[in-house]
Amino acid sequence: MHQIRKRLSYANVMSTLAVFLVLSGGAAYAAKKISSHDLKGASVTTAKIKRNAVTTSKIRDSAIKTAKIAPGAVTNGKLALGSVSPEKLVPGFVAPTAEKLSRAANVSAAGTVLAGSIGIAQANVIHSSESEGFYCFSGLNPAPVGGVVTVDYSESGESVLAQFDTGPGPGKICPAGTQAFVNTRLAGIKANKLEAPATDAGFFIVLY
Repeated sequence: MHQIRKRLSYANVMSTLAVFLVLSGGAAYAAKKISSHDLKGASVTTAKIKRNAVTTSKIRDSAIKTAKIAPGAVTNGKLALGSVSPEKLVPGFVAPTAEKLSRAANVSAAGTVLAGSIGIAQANVIHSSESEGFYCFSGLNPAPVGGVVTVDYSESGESVLAQFDTGPGPGKICPAGTQAFVNTRLAGIKANKLEAPATDAGFFIVLY
Protein backbone atom coordinates (compact mmCIF):
# COMPACT_ATOMS: atom_id res chain seq x y z
CA MET A 1 0.00 0.00 0.00
CA HIS A 2 2.93 2.30 0.81
CA GLN A 3 4.30 1.77 -2.73
CA ILE A 4 0.91 2.44 -4.33
CA ARG A 5 0.43 5.70 -2.36
CA LYS A 6 3.88 6.85 -3.48
CA ARG A 7 2.80 6.52 -7.14
CA LEU A 8 -0.61 8.17 -6.77
CA SER A 9 -0.89 11.53 -8.46
CA TYR A 10 -3.66 13.75 -9.81
CA ALA A 11 -2.83 12.76 -13.41
CA ASN A 12 -2.92 9.04 -12.60
CA VAL A 13 -6.25 9.30 -10.85
CA MET A 14 -7.88 11.31 -13.67
CA SER A 15 -6.55 8.96 -16.36
CA THR A 16 -7.93 5.94 -14.53
CA LEU A 17 -11.28 7.67 -14.04
CA ALA A 18 -11.49 8.54 -17.74
CA VAL A 19 -10.91 4.90 -18.75
CA PHE A 20 -13.58 3.79 -16.26
CA LEU A 21 -16.13 6.22 -17.70
CA VAL A 22 -15.52 5.06 -21.25
CA LEU A 23 -15.86 1.40 -20.32
CA SER A 24 -18.96 1.94 -18.19
CA GLY A 25 -21.10 3.92 -20.62
CA GLY A 26 -19.23 7.04 -21.56
CA ALA A 27 -19.34 5.97 -25.21
CA ALA A 28 -23.10 5.61 -25.08
CA TYR A 29 -23.33 9.07 -23.58
CA ALA A 30 -21.18 10.46 -26.37
CA ALA A 31 -23.33 8.75 -29.01
CA LYS A 32 -26.41 10.48 -27.65
CA LYS A 33 -24.65 13.79 -28.07
CA ILE A 34 -23.89 13.24 -31.78
CA SER A 35 -26.42 15.18 -33.85
CA SER A 36 -26.90 15.63 -37.58
CA HIS A 37 -24.70 18.73 -37.36
CA ASP A 38 -21.78 16.54 -36.30
CA LEU A 39 -22.00 14.35 -39.42
CA LYS A 40 -19.72 15.23 -42.29
CA GLY A 41 -21.37 15.81 -45.65
CA ALA A 42 -22.01 12.58 -47.59
CA SER A 43 -20.72 10.54 -44.65
CA VAL A 44 -23.88 8.37 -44.43
CA THR A 45 -23.88 6.32 -47.64
CA THR A 46 -26.58 4.03 -49.02
CA ALA A 47 -24.62 0.97 -47.92
CA LYS A 48 -24.65 2.24 -44.31
CA ILE A 49 -28.45 2.35 -44.14
CA LYS A 50 -29.90 -0.89 -42.79
CA ARG A 51 -32.42 -2.68 -44.99
CA ASN A 52 -36.01 -1.52 -44.28
CA ALA A 53 -34.65 1.14 -41.90
CA VAL A 54 -36.42 4.00 -43.73
CA THR A 55 -40.11 3.34 -43.08
CA THR A 56 -43.16 5.36 -44.11
CA SER A 57 -43.29 7.11 -40.74
CA LYS A 58 -39.69 8.27 -41.24
CA ILE A 59 -40.51 10.10 -44.48
CA ARG A 60 -41.52 13.70 -43.98
CA ASP A 61 -44.74 14.90 -45.61
CA SER A 62 -44.10 16.19 -49.16
CA ALA A 63 -40.48 15.04 -48.92
CA ILE A 64 -40.58 12.98 -52.13
CA LYS A 65 -40.70 15.40 -55.07
CA THR A 66 -41.68 14.62 -58.66
CA ALA A 67 -38.05 14.87 -59.76
CA LYS A 68 -37.15 12.06 -57.35
CA ILE A 69 -39.54 9.55 -58.97
CA ALA A 70 -37.81 7.35 -61.55
CA PRO A 71 -39.32 7.29 -65.08
CA GLY A 72 -41.88 4.49 -65.31
CA ALA A 73 -41.85 3.91 -61.54
CA VAL A 74 -45.57 4.68 -61.12
CA THR A 75 -47.22 1.82 -62.99
CA ASN A 76 -50.92 1.04 -63.41
CA GLY A 77 -50.72 -1.46 -60.56
CA LYS A 78 -49.49 1.28 -58.21
CA LEU A 79 -52.58 3.46 -58.78
CA ALA A 80 -55.44 3.08 -56.34
CA LEU A 81 -58.87 2.40 -57.82
CA GLY A 82 -60.60 5.69 -58.60
CA SER A 83 -57.45 7.72 -57.94
CA VAL A 84 -57.35 9.33 -61.41
CA SER A 85 -60.35 11.62 -61.68
CA PRO A 86 -61.62 13.11 -64.99
CA GLU A 87 -60.16 16.56 -64.20
CA LYS A 88 -56.68 14.98 -64.10
CA LEU A 89 -56.92 13.81 -67.72
CA VAL A 90 -55.45 15.78 -70.62
CA PRO A 91 -58.02 18.24 -72.02
CA GLY A 92 -59.91 16.63 -74.89
CA PHE A 93 -59.01 13.08 -73.89
CA VAL A 94 -61.90 10.63 -74.15
CA ALA A 95 -61.39 7.32 -72.40
CA PRO A 96 -62.27 4.30 -74.58
CA THR A 97 -64.65 2.75 -72.07
CA ALA A 98 -66.25 -0.60 -72.74
CA GLU A 99 -69.71 0.95 -72.54
CA LYS A 100 -68.94 3.25 -75.47
CA LEU A 101 -67.23 0.65 -77.65
CA SER A 102 -69.70 -2.22 -77.27
CA ARG A 103 -73.06 -0.74 -78.26
CA ALA A 104 -74.22 -2.14 -81.54
CA ALA A 105 -77.53 -3.48 -82.77
CA ASN A 106 -79.30 -5.00 -85.73
CA VAL A 107 -82.77 -3.45 -85.85
CA SER A 108 -85.52 -4.84 -88.05
CA ALA A 109 -87.89 -2.77 -90.17
CA ALA A 110 -90.49 -3.23 -87.44
CA GLY A 111 -88.14 -1.80 -84.82
CA THR A 112 -87.25 -5.12 -83.20
CA VAL A 113 -83.73 -5.51 -81.82
CA LEU A 114 -82.50 -8.75 -83.35
CA ALA A 115 -80.23 -11.42 -81.88
CA GLY A 116 -76.52 -10.62 -81.78
CA SER A 117 -77.01 -7.03 -80.64
CA ILE A 118 -74.83 -5.88 -77.72
CA GLY A 119 -75.29 -2.94 -75.38
CA ILE A 120 -78.63 -1.99 -76.95
CA ALA A 121 -81.80 -3.69 -75.74
CA GLN A 122 -85.36 -3.60 -77.01
CA ALA A 123 -86.18 -1.11 -74.25
CA ASN A 124 -83.75 1.35 -75.85
CA VAL A 125 -85.49 1.41 -79.26
CA ILE A 126 -88.90 2.78 -80.20
CA HIS A 127 -90.35 2.62 -83.73
CA SER A 128 -92.15 5.95 -83.92
CA SER A 129 -95.87 5.80 -84.47
CA GLU A 130 -95.87 9.43 -85.65
CA SER A 131 -93.98 8.86 -88.88
CA GLU A 132 -92.85 5.93 -91.01
CA GLY A 133 -89.11 5.20 -91.06
CA PHE A 134 -88.21 6.76 -87.70
CA TYR A 135 -86.44 4.77 -84.93
CA CYS A 136 -85.78 6.53 -81.62
CA PHE A 137 -83.04 5.55 -79.13
CA SER A 138 -83.16 6.43 -75.43
CA GLY A 139 -82.10 5.22 -71.96
CA LEU A 140 -78.45 4.76 -72.97
CA ASN A 141 -75.75 5.57 -70.42
CA PRO A 142 -73.62 7.39 -71.30
CA ALA A 143 -75.65 9.14 -73.95
CA PRO A 144 -74.24 8.58 -77.45
CA VAL A 145 -72.23 11.38 -79.01
CA GLY A 146 -72.19 9.83 -82.49
CA GLY A 147 -72.85 6.69 -84.45
CA VAL A 148 -72.70 4.83 -87.75
CA VAL A 149 -75.72 3.34 -89.54
CA THR A 150 -75.71 0.85 -92.41
CA VAL A 151 -78.83 -0.37 -94.20
CA ASP A 152 -79.58 -4.09 -93.74
CA TYR A 153 -80.32 -5.23 -97.28
CA SER A 154 -82.28 -8.30 -96.16
CA GLU A 155 -84.52 -6.08 -94.04
CA SER A 156 -84.85 -3.12 -96.40
CA GLY A 157 -84.75 -4.03 -100.07
CA GLU A 158 -83.20 -1.86 -102.75
CA SER A 159 -82.59 1.90 -102.89
CA VAL A 160 -82.90 2.70 -99.20
CA LEU A 161 -80.98 5.44 -97.39
CA ALA A 162 -80.39 5.58 -93.63
CA GLN A 163 -79.82 8.87 -91.84
CA PHE A 164 -78.59 9.23 -88.26
CA ASP A 165 -78.22 12.03 -85.73
CA THR A 166 -78.05 12.58 -81.99
CA GLY A 167 -80.78 14.45 -80.15
CA PRO A 168 -84.58 14.16 -80.18
CA GLY A 169 -85.03 14.47 -83.94
CA PRO A 170 -87.33 16.78 -85.93
CA GLY A 171 -90.66 17.92 -84.55
CA LYS A 172 -92.34 15.57 -82.12
CA ILE A 173 -91.77 12.37 -84.06
CA CYS A 174 -89.65 10.83 -81.28
CA PRO A 175 -90.77 10.97 -77.62
CA ALA A 176 -89.18 13.11 -74.92
CA GLY A 177 -85.87 11.75 -73.69
CA THR A 178 -84.74 10.54 -77.11
CA GLN A 179 -80.93 10.59 -77.34
CA ALA A 180 -80.47 9.63 -81.01
CA PHE A 181 -82.59 8.63 -83.99
CA VAL A 182 -82.41 6.84 -87.33
CA ASN A 183 -84.51 7.79 -90.34
CA THR A 184 -84.73 5.34 -93.24
CA ARG A 185 -85.92 6.66 -96.61
CA LEU A 186 -86.40 5.50 -100.18
CA ALA A 187 -84.01 7.01 -102.67
CA GLY A 188 -85.27 7.50 -106.19
CA ILE A 189 -86.07 9.88 -109.02
CA LYS A 190 -89.62 10.59 -110.05
CA ALA A 191 -90.55 13.04 -112.80
CA ASN A 192 -86.96 14.29 -112.94
CA LYS A 193 -87.11 15.12 -109.27
CA LEU A 194 -85.11 13.47 -106.50
CA GLU A 195 -87.49 12.12 -103.92
CA ALA A 196 -86.77 10.34 -100.62
CA PRO A 197 -89.99 9.47 -98.86
CA ALA A 198 -89.67 7.86 -95.43
CA THR A 199 -90.06 4.11 -95.33
CA ASP A 200 -89.58 1.38 -92.73
CA ALA A 201 -86.32 -0.52 -93.23
CA GLY A 202 -83.92 -2.59 -91.18
CA PHE A 203 -80.43 -1.38 -90.35
CA PHE A 204 -77.24 -1.97 -88.38
CA ILE A 205 -76.14 0.71 -85.92
CA VAL A 206 -73.01 1.30 -83.85
CA LEU A 207 -73.16 4.01 -81.18
CA TYR A 208 -70.23 5.68 -79.45
